[in-house]
Amino acid sequence: MTDARDLILAARAVLLDFDGPVTPLMPAPLNMQTADVARAALARHGIDPGEVQATSDHLAIIRWAGTHAPAALPDVEAACTAAEVEAARTSRPTPGAHDLMAALHAAGVPTVIVTNNAASAARTYLERWNLTTYVRGVVGRPEHEPALMKPNPHTVKTALQIAQATPADAVLIGDSVSDVEVAHVAGIRSIGYAKNPRRGDELAAAGAGALTDDISALVP
Repeated sequence: MTDARDLILAARAVLLDFDGPVTPLMPAPLNMQTADVARAALARHGIDPGEVQATSDHLAIIRWAGTHAPAALPDVEAACTAAEVEAARTSRPTPGAHDLMAALHAAGVPTVIVTNNAASAARTYLERWNLTTYVRGVVGRPEHEPALMKPNPHTVKTALQIAQATPADAVLIGDSVSDVEVAHVAGIRSIGYAKNPRRGDELAAAGAGALTDDISALVP
């Protein structure tokens, strides 16, 4: 496996996932509270959430609604977006994330946030911490089209266009298996942020190009 910092030093563009590598947006119990908000939106439409009844992953509920309850999807998305934006107003930085964005900006390496969360949540966080000048753009969850969330390459391709970079020029930093999967599909090198040992094992098994358990270690 390649050294993660070597991938950063070689990159001409960095695509950065938001929840995890930049900030732990929804730690427990907030994640379950947000999932409950999404389920409540389904309930207002008289819809039983079925197999997502117990999940703490609100994104899984959005995906489920897109397939099983499309009429309720806009309300589910709106509820989740509001919760994400509220979380972004109080979430704390992942150690090293702000320094990484500042260093990449100083080096002339464009950074684009690419996330399955709402773009408005990421922008709320960036504005709150005065980080907007360090980021070329934000590509968030496609509205009313959850099938286009990562690991679909749609948002990553959009981020590459914003960065004016080819897949060979870029590296994607993410903390989920879907980040590694989308990097493979898009032909981009990936760095898995292993926020705990189990996640590190999952990212390695998915084929991450490199792993780090410390975003600070990536600062060039």
